[in-house]
Parts: sequence; structure tokens; C-alpha cells
Amino acid sequence: MNQRSRPALRLSAALAVLALGATACAAGAGAGAGQGGGKTPGPLIPPAQALQELDSLLAETTSGVQPALRYWDAWPQATVQYSKGLDEHSLGYAAAARERHVMTKIAPGKYDALMAAVRGTWQAKGYRIATGPANLKALFATTAEGYGVSITIYPAGNIDIGATVSPVPVPEGRDLFGTPTPDPVMANGNPDVLPKYDDPYWSV
Repeated sequence: MNQRSRPALRLSAALAVLALGATACAAGAGAGAGQGGGKTPGPLIPPAQALQELDSLLAETTSGVQPALRYWDAWPQATVQYSKGLDEHSLGYAAAARERHVMTKIAPGKYDALMAAVRGTWQAKGYRIATGPANLKALFATTAEGYGVSITIYPAGNIDIGATVSPVPVPEGRDLFGTPTPDPVMANGNPDVLPKYDDPYWSV
């Protein structure tokens, strides 16, 4: 089975940013990535607070999943946001994202149960929920604050939960969140994202 490349691992977080921007713009909230005008969509969120919000979104998303899943969290990333159109320029802020890689094996027959558990948690919190494209098993949600969260099940069986918070300061050549810790890798050096832990409920 082919492993996913590192750029592809960021797909769910990137999709979360896109969903966040689309939902916020549609709602007139002005909190989405890629907003024009060259102004931030609100006060910049300090990195420590952004990290706390990211971790809270991830924790909330998995809180309603029982039995509990095993996972590891990737180092958070900050991506500078740019205007759209010919006059592309930095909007003066970034979007912070973090991914949670599920390591519990989920049998394909349990995918819908997993999605239903996540959807139920989001609905209880009043999040705006959207489904992914037809060729991708995914759910996206936007919080009242305009933050984004997603869950994506890939064809290879790896499952990513992504959270996005914006606006945060532009990194300016440094990591907003301190000194990065290395992501887990397999013996061949590929990212360790394929589920490998059996569960009496989820894996059968």
C-alpha cells in the first residue's frame, strides 16, 4: 500500500481552511481565509491562545467518539493568507492549523458510525456543518467564532481530524508555536499515519 506524501498529509487542514473561508464569507462573518481588502478579519489571536483553541477543537471532536480513539497530533502550522486576484499580496495575518492522526484501525463498515459520532458532537455545539466532495468521505464545520474543524477518511484508511484558527500573526521566518517536535515516522522514513491499533469495536 502506497504511503501518503507529506504535502498530502496537510490536505485536511487545507480543506478546513477553504471550508472556513467559504462558510464565513457566505454568512457574512468576515472571518475566512482569503478575504479581500487587505485588512485582518479581527484582532490577531496570540499564538498561545490559538494553540489552545486548536487543541480544544480537536479534543471536542473526538470527545463524543466511544470507545475512545488512539491518535497523535502533528505540530501546528501557520500559513500566511493572501488576497485573491491579480494583485496578490499578504493580508497581514496567517491561519493556524493542526492535525490529529487517528491510529485506531477503523473498519470500513464503521466509517458511518464514526462520522455520525463526530457530527452529533458538532451539532450539539451549534457548529455549521458541511459535507466533503463526492469523492472524499469528509465533514467540515465552522464554530460560532469562525474557526474551522474537519474529519477526513482517505482511501488508504488513514483518518485526519483538522482544526483551523484565524487570524494569527504572520510567522516572519519563525515558528509561532516554539521549537517543533519531529512527527513520528515509520522505519522507511514515511510519516506514521496509517492506523495500526486494533479495537474490539472499531476494527471489526
